[in-house]
Amino acid sequence: METAAAAAPWLLATLNAVASTASLRAAATEIDVHHSTLQDRLAHAEHLPGRPVRTPNGRLRLQLEPAMRHLARS
Repeated sequence: METAAAAAPWLLATLNAVASTASLRAAATEIDVHHSTLQDRLAHAEHLPGRPVRTPNGRLRLQLEPAMRHLARS
């Protein structure tokens, strides 16, 4: 994920917003982008790490990744 984030500086903020809000429109509002821009970013994000982020399992992974990154640094 870190390599993907280096290629797209908006990636982590976008994925964190998607993981922490109830809807994609709420995530778009949180990061102050239009919902269609968020959809474009998510389509791009799914190609960077090579896994879905809009499915229930994808959202769960998004929610777990910050904790796993934190644990890896400890």
